Amino acid sequence: MRRLPPLQALLAFDAAARLGSFTRAAQELALTQSAISHQIQQLEEWTGQPLFRRIGRGVALTAAGTLYAQTVTTALATLADGRDRIEPYGNPDSVILVCAPQFASGWLMPRMRAFAEALPTLELWLVTGEEVNEIDRVDVDLVVSPKAIRTPEVVCEPLLEEAAVAICGPLTARRLRDAPFPDVLTQAPLLVHEAHPEWAPWLPELKRGGLRTRRALTVSDPRFLVAAAEQEAGIAMVSRLDVGDALTNGRVEVLPQVPGFALAPLWLMRSAQPARSAAVDAVHAWMIALCREVQGA
Repeated sequence: MRRLPPLQALLAFDAAARLGSFTRAAQELALTQSAISHQIQQLEEWTGQPLFRRIGRGVALTAAGTLYAQTVTTALATLADGRDRIEPYGNPDSVILVCAPQFASGWLMPRMRAFAEALPTLELWLVTGEEVNEIDRVDVDLVVSPKAIRTPEVVCEPLLEEAAVAICGPLTARRLRDAPFPDVLTQAPLLVHEAHPEWAPWLPELKRGGLRTRRALTVSDPRFLVAAAEQEAGIAMVSRLDVGDALTNGRVEVLPQVPGFALAPLWLMRSAQPARSAAVDAVHAWMIALCREVQGA
């Protein structure tokens, strides 16, 4: 195992490098000048070469010291950033929610004003793009995912029913309004999600029956399908979560003659153990109540 330098020596080195003086470094760290000199000497012994040279009443970094200072500055900044990253775990008014980017942008972001009004003292930490297979209250408070975690340690509740819809820009929708299904799919190019090249589960059968379609765009992120549809580039089949804001604001429209289909429902999950704080219970209740209200409407 490699021996690491003492942290106090790194702090002394960083201060002396920034201030160009052992005396001022001692003042900043509330140490004596001799203590700073001793710690710098320890670090020079550890590195095996001088890190400073004397200039008048001050000091300057050697070439090796300049290079090492870059490493030390980065390391100390990483340690400071690490404290910021774990801050929510000690804050009883914070809640850590893991979810897909689509849920964050399509469901949660449009409701952040309602969240702030209902829970004005709480801070929400969003972690997106990570798959969680178990819940430890130290790391995660709540999880929203189409993949249910079925273990005794996790409480798993249905949150949202999900469905895919065919969308396009307003001008394309107006042009295709009277086109019957499935011929409508030949009147504009398809915008395709790379993970679902079939576009819709019923489309391969139609194509085997002679339907001829063309593709204009294939993307790895479904949110780009919405952006392309807004630009009248074609017809996209997307989750309602992906299209929510664009649909509400009229930037895209649903083609009603094109059948949608059900997607995997979303589950809200939490530890079966008591919550880390009352804030977790509050956010959990708010999400459940809002989804029940919408689905019961």
